[in-house]
Amino acid sequence: MFRIHLVILLAVAGIDAQTPAVGMVESPNVKVLTGLTVPQFELEMQLMTTALGVGCGYCHVRGNFASENNAHKASARKMLEMTRAINQQFFPEYKSSSDDESRLGRITCYTCHQGNEKPRAAP
Repeated sequence: MFRIHLVILLAVAGIDAQTPAVGMVESPNVKVLTGLTVPQFELEMQLMTTALGVGCGYCHVRGNFASENNAHKASARKMLEMTRAINQQFFPEYKSSSDDESRLGRITCYTCHQGNEKPRAAP
């Protein structure tokens, strides 16, 4: 009974009970991780910080994420382009199997860095 009243109340109030649409990341500063929704983009950023064992400030200027005044940001873009090329060449059919996996492909930052700022040396 309560649910019916709530639905009627929402309808009368003109409130849309549906989940809002998820936006796409659209910024001139996003040059490599394009075509992602905001949650997907944020996940990729979190996966990168975990893969390198660093915080956001390692690549971003504190208080100004759009700034290009951090050399690590340019390096990160080059590494992302490298992993994209490897994935396109060797794993073109790969699709992430869950929403909490990287959409970059089978090869990610973690493949080499394994939680370290510098990539681990080959055995």
